[in-house]
Amino acid sequence: MPATAISMIMLIGSTRNYMNNMRMRARKIFGEPILAIAMLLFAVGFNLWLYRTEPTAQVDPNDNTFQFALVYRTNQIWDFADKKCSGNILTFPMCHFSYLADHWVPNWNEGYNLPFYYSHVPQIVIVGSWRLIQVFSGPIPLFQYYHDVIYLLLCLFPLSVFLGILVAGFPWMTAGFASLLASHISTDGFYGLDPSSFLWRGYGLSSQLFAMVFLPLALAYAYRCFMNNEYGIMNHGKNHNSLFIIHNSNFLLAILFLVLTTAGHLGIGMMAFLSLAPLALTAPLLAFFRRLPLQEILGPLRKNVVTLCIMSAIAIFFLSYWILPAMSLDQYHNFSFWDPVWKFNSYGVKEVITRLGNGALFDFGRLPIMTGLILIGLFTSNTSEFTLLFFFFLLLYFGRTTWGNLLNVIPGMKEFHLSRFIVGVHAAGLFLAPAGLAWLWENVTGAAEKIILIPKKVISILIFILIIVFIFPVIYGPTIRYATYNDTLIFQANGNYAKQSAGANSLVAALQELEKTAPGRVFSGRGGGWGKDFKLAETTMTIYLGNFALPTVLWLPETWSPNGDTEQYFREDKAEDYALYNIRYVATPANLAKTTIQPFWKPLKETSSWKIYEASTSGYFTAGVRPAIVSSDKYSFTNVIRLWIQSDDPKKGLYPQLTFDTKKYPVNVGLPNFKMTDEVTYQVPDGSTHNLFSEPPKYLGDLRTIGNLRITNQTDDTDMVFTARVTVPPNCTECMVILKQTYHPNWRVTVDGKSVIPVMTFPFFIGIPVTAGTHTVIASYEPSRIKVILLILSLTTLTALILWFLARKLGVDKKALHISH
Repeated sequence: MPATAISMIMLIGSTRNYMNNMRMRARKIFGEPILAIAMLLFAVGFNLWLYRTEPTAQVDPNDNTFQFALVYRTNQIWDFADKKCSGNILTFPMCHFSYLADHWVPNWNEGYNLPFYYSHVPQIVIVGSWRLIQVFSGPIPLFQYYHDVIYLLLCLFPLSVFLGILVAGFPWMTAGFASLLASHISTDGFYGLDPSSFLWRGYGLSSQLFAMVFLPLALAYAYRCFMNNEYGIMNHGKNHNSLFIIHNSNFLLAILFLVLTTAGHLGIGMMAFLSLAPLALTAPLLAFFRRLPLQEILGPLRKNVVTLCIMSAIAIFFLSYWILPAMSLDQYHNFSFWDPVWKFNSYGVKEVITRLGNGALFDFGRLPIMTGLILIGLFTSNTSEFTLLFFFFLLLYFGRTTWGNLLNVIPGMKEFHLSRFIVGVHAAGLFLAPAGLAWLWENVTGAAEKIILIPKKVISILIFILIIVFIFPVIYGPTIRYATYNDTLIFQANGNYAKQSAGANSLVAALQELEKTAPGRVFSGRGGGWGKDFKLAETTMTIYLGNFALPTVLWLPETWSPNGDTEQYFREDKAEDYALYNIRYVATPANLAKTTIQPFWKPLKETSSWKIYEASTSGYFTAGVRPAIVSSDKYSFTNVIRLWIQSDDPKKGLYPQLTFDTKKYPVNVGLPNFKMTDEVTYQVPDGSTHNLFSEPPKYLGDLRTIGNLRITNQTDDTDMVFTARVTVPPNCTECMVILKQTYHPNWRVTVDGKSVIPVMTFPFFIGIPVTAGTHTVIASYEPSRIKVILLILSLTTLTALILWFLARKLGVDKKALHISH
């Protein structure tokens, strides 16, 4: 009996404990998680409602025009690649993707291979999904689909932050608070994670959105790896054929989101990679400051450094097809003096600290509540890694204004826009602010429970209501006001678009038709001249025409083309400058002042809203001779080309060769050689130096024969392939055919079917050496060979890893099944 009683008591006790545990689990499952998910749903739903006007915009005034132009061009290249790669079904996928990832964009600045350097995966994903969806849904305008995608990315950002907070191991309520705060950073337009970076009235940084949605998850999974002090790899045993296997799911997911973040935007991807260092070093640093034994410091340090190196190496390997070729040919990526210096240097310690202190980095136009929450979050438990991350990015945000060239020791920082480190500051803040709010929540509810003797659950509900009623209107207020005026501007622009779109779109159609028969670039005015008044709604016509892959001039949506800077020296009243850049068409408003119309503009077409004129030009090919060789680096050639443009040399057909190989100076080919030692000084072979403006270089040229060099039958295919028939007179040793596209080594040239190495010529064109006789010249832009090789290698490796993992998984499952039997 006693034994039975004891057994019954133990059973009752265990049952009671079980029920208590179940109750606690139920409270945990149906309490905070439900409230957190409700906050997430509210945050996303609020964004969907607040920004509902955003996808109704009919025309863009900001960087979205540039981004959509890349989407439009990618769609063009999709069709080009279908035709180009149709020969072999086995090579078709790789051939097709290589063109999508590396093609020529003719829209601005004499063309440039932007996808070679710039993020291209977002454009490919948009076009690919758009084409797939249309199979099931019917026709959808690409412009509309593009705006729907960026609208959803913007609205769903709280979900990304919510998941990142949970992955990092924070409580449910912290994640819920994070979702409420995620879309409400407020700045005066600092290009960060605030709404002004993305909305119609803001900057339209849609490419940044593709990286931003993955950034919190990349940080969170990397944090998990380092927090657990786990290797990303493990030894698989001495007797096994492979030394290591990847075993940590956090490790794999950290790599995945690092790759996705970088694929969305290279700059933000670089920040994600840089964030690995503070996340990895926090635990060893804390152990050091706590004066723990050396073994407890070095052990985590060794493990985290190994994990960091392997994680970075694997992620970079899968991005190598893009990053390595871009780095190896960086000299053909322009460093523009038109970009303001603060972009490269940032603002310095005094200005950044001042902005942080007065709330301008997180709370512009409101009480610095989020700034205060971040300051609290800096000192709460379990935020050490993100505290260090915040200060790390704050130090980088000081920029070159504070650190000078010391930052150049970090790969890629020499030409990086250091002002964009605001994104890293914001990202770290999105982990700290909700932690600070959760700390307040817990401590205030706990203190109130002791003081007024009301159950904590009731107090929690009351305080939550107070937060919603008093605090969040202050945080949400500027966001709502900004979005409300954003809607007003969109409605206004859409109304103007409805009145003017018929005329603007007829202009686009007319220019596209003219381009088919006589290709040439389009001049529709400068932004500082009559072009500023030639608009569709609130968008200048030059910007609008660029949306449709029409080759425009004298607008700088990107400054990466080396022709972008020197093109600005174009003179509107000089016919020879139109010929130099193959500006065949001039589009103007119908009422343009007669004093502005140049005498050499020939009227072609007109309507009640616009006119098209034609200027005389030889086409995309012209004849020239090489009168000299100029050596320079990419920072020093602008002035020498400026003087050349403004001289009679281009009209005479004199196109000096430009080379970046300054080590081989002088080149012994019997021509004058000049070496730019800086922007205004050049050296001649005797070692003497001269001032560019007081003693301009003297070029030679055989002008007797160039007049007999003839170019006929010019054709082009999607601005990717240019063909011409050339007749070269005898005894023209330096004769060249000039293709008026920006030079890049990815251009391939054949003369009569034989490969020929082109050269750079002024202003930054493609020079093709030719000999006496009649020849067929074909110049085509081809995807980088090294890029294709690396792409094949990374995709092959990925496929092999997936197959290996599946085979191993299947083997483990079979073994488990055998053991169970």
